[in-house]
Amino acid sequence: MWSKCFIAVVFILSAYEAAAQSSEELDAVMQLTGCGQPENLDEYEVERLCHYLEHPVRINTASVSFLRSCGLFSAYQAASLIDYRVKHGDVMSLNELSSVDGFSPERVRALSPFISLAGGGIGERTSGMTHDLAVKGGVSVSDRTSGGYGMKYRFTAGDMVSASLSFSRANDERMGAPDTWSASLAWDMKRIPLRIVAGDFNARFGQGLALWNGFSMSGAGKTSSFMKSSSGLSSSWSFTGSSALTGIATELSVAKMRLSALLAMPGIKRVKTSGACLMPALNLGWYGMNMTASLTHYAEFARSSSMAYIPDMKTSADVALCLQGIDIFGEVAFDWVNMSAAVLAGTVFPLGEEFHSAVHVRYYPSRFNPSRSAAMRSGSKCSNEYAMSVSSDYQRKSGRMSAGLSVDASYRPEPQSETDRNVQVKILSDCSVMCFDSFQMKLRLSERIRTWGQRFRTDARMDLEWTRNRFAVSSRINLLRCKGTGFLSYAEGGYKTDDVSVYLRTGVYRIDNWDDRIYVYERDAPGSFTVPAMYGRGVWVSFSASWRYARWGRLYVRAAKKPGKAELKLQSVFSF
Repeated sequence: MWSKCFIAVVFILSAYEAAAQSSEELDAVMQLTGCGQPENLDEYEVERLCHYLEHPVRINTASVSFLRSCGLFSAYQAASLIDYRVKHGDVMSLNELSSVDGFSPERVRALSPFISLAGGGIGERTSGMTHDLAVKGGVSVSDRTSGGYGMKYRFTAGDMVSASLSFSRANDERMGAPDTWSASLAWDMKRIPLRIVAGDFNARFGQGLALWNGFSMSGAGKTSSFMKSSSGLSSSWSFTGSSALTGIATELSVAKMRLSALLAMPGIKRVKTSGACLMPALNLGWYGMNMTASLTHYAEFARSSSMAYIPDMKTSADVALCLQGIDIFGEVAFDWVNMSAAVLAGTVFPLGEEFHSAVHVRYYPSRFNPSRSAAMRSGSKCSNEYAMSVSSDYQRKSGRMSAGLSVDASYRPEPQSETDRNVQVKILSDCSVMCFDSFQMKLRLSERIRTWGQRFRTDARMDLEWTRNRFAVSSRINLLRCKGTGFLSYAEGGYKTDDVSVYLRTGVYRIDNWDDRIYVYERDAPGSFTVPAMYGRGVWVSFSASWRYARWGRLYVRAAKKPGKAELKLQSVFSF
């Protein structure tokens, strides 16, 4: 009998959850975020962006507040789009959108799966109500645990009102109260440009150096990942809300100014806490046609058994310019508790129609507290790092070939030991070639060079993909050299229509050292993001399928077996 057998039955009454994470969805998310591989994506970021794949943003009717908060557009792009709509009316095609200031053809191609050009004419519903409900449960048989459960509900009324509630409990020997929960309410007033968010929410300002909860990219990435798009305040609707702030926030827009204020309670969800904890924050932003600038300040207050104190307080100033297609950005943040300042700056610029380049420099002193920061970083968090990143991307107009090269060099002012000089260089290169109309080859090579620990880490990967009508076949060979040598290879075949999809993958791996582990993205049921670390030796097989058995229902199945572990997941989806 298998050593472990996990059976999960998930009932999801939701159009939002109606599509599993297919390779096309992951490709769209990676292109938009600038992430070179799905293994480096953030689970919440995938969940958020997959929502917009199912419910595209209606750019011809969405308010400027919603365009900013959805995270798909920069503040400059949102302002430029609103100005274009006022002067010229609805955007009728993607070609027309690429002529709007701030929207390059490459950016429009990346945005196209996430947006809708539907207008606000007669018969168009711009504030329709939707209800999304997800209920899941599971039980682990082999170790006789009772399993876990979860529920998520979300209500939206256009881009005016959204509310969500979720809770879950991980597998445990005793079935008890939820161990994680999340709730949010967002209201955008139409007569007054005011947004109110209560419960769990995201606060993302500037370039992420002072106040930004959520995803942070590594320095070695695509050019599109160098500059962040500040979304301000937005509600959170994930199952756990683990990265979200909890409290109340408001955002008021007047002319070209936007004032955001929030009061978060970071310790409210902790069972054991040393005392009440509050975090007030303010952001004042100015949004022009070619320039945005803002000031951010927050302070965290905590109380121990004997005294009250301020563990973290920062002030930052950021600016972003767009001059004839060239983006220039920067941010400086001051840590008042440790009396330390951090700085970053960068630019993203085209080199002709097919080449794009980017440069990013950053100065993060060792005394700078990285809490609440999610700016671009190298091997460390946003502290103890002086670094520079350079990247260039090439994509032919035909789309049949693309390539990229990025280099990130960093220095740690406080080394790991007295004898080490902590210097690290990351090099990432990739190439994708459409050899024939149905055959594509992808090559990826990354190198990490350090002056401490494991000095070299080389990761080489080749993917071959063949698609023909409803059929798809892919294979991968992955070699990783660090402490030893890790090897992984798999082959996958699939069949997909609107009603049925079936994928079967089988692979082999030999990885004797944990430092040589290889992460592999695997297809999973909706709402799950599976990237296991392959370690040891063996053969694994995974099977995933979906079947739309009725207009309102779809069934998902996933089964996987590798040495010492086996799992089976069943998930039913109802859409109405």
